[in-house]
Amino acid sequence: MEVEGLLSTHYWRKVVFKDQEIWAECASGGELLERSGKVRIVYKQGASKSYSTFKNRLKVLASSPLEEFDVPLSGSSSSGGKKTKSKPNSSLFGGVAADLENQDHIHLWTDGACTGNPGPAGAGTVLLLGEAKTEWSTWLGQGTNNIAELVAVLQGVRALERPIEKTLVVHTDSQYVIGVCAKGWKAKANQELIADLKSTLEDVPKVVWHWVRGHEGVELNERCDQLARDAIARRDSTLVEGSR
Repeated sequence: MEVEGLLSTHYWRKVVFKDQEIWAECASGGELLERSGKVRIVYKQGASKSYSTFKNRLKVLASSPLEEFDVPLSGSSSSGGKKTKSKPNSSLFGGVAADLENQDHIHLWTDGACTGNPGPAGAGTVLLLGEAKTEWSTWLGQGTNNIAELVAVLQGVRALERPIEKTLVVHTDSQYVIGVCAKGWKAKANQELIADLKSTLEDVPKVVWHWVRGHEGVELNERCDQLARDAIARRDSTLVEGSR
């Protein structure tokens, strides 16, 4: 028996998201249906969970027909009406909330991207230091997503002028990076790269790790993702220095 408010029957059509064909919710006319500024997506028909993303991240497949099927609303369960505990969108390790707003700190935003895993990879980094802003869009060739995430941090830390006297706040959507660099996770792969990053961080007086959930509209996280994907598309690297 359907539980009212938990299942929603709508039209769906195939779209491309991150080089993968998935399903996106549509209106009866075929246009993508936005809810609170985002479009619901599922990775297959009959999926038990839906997600959401921004409309401009989806490419509609013009030849795809509309399909009608039921999908549980995100954050709900169709069994017993039990509520699903919401997941946090960010967390801190090694600092406090005030560090995120402190403009005297060095702020390093990073993200990696990989088309396939492994596959063509890119790293995107935005470094904010005072009024200065530097952006890297780095082509890595063949790699994995974890390699791209690590390099995105490494290239920003390497660029810092020594000696470093300020707190560094690293903003990343990779739990893996924070785990292997700060939480003592044992890595089976990428050990040389991890050791290089740890060594580069040794002369930073204080590092605050800020995890943010990816693809949730956080401006500079989205910017780093775009820089990484631009590098993959160009098969080339760029560095742009400017101001905020």
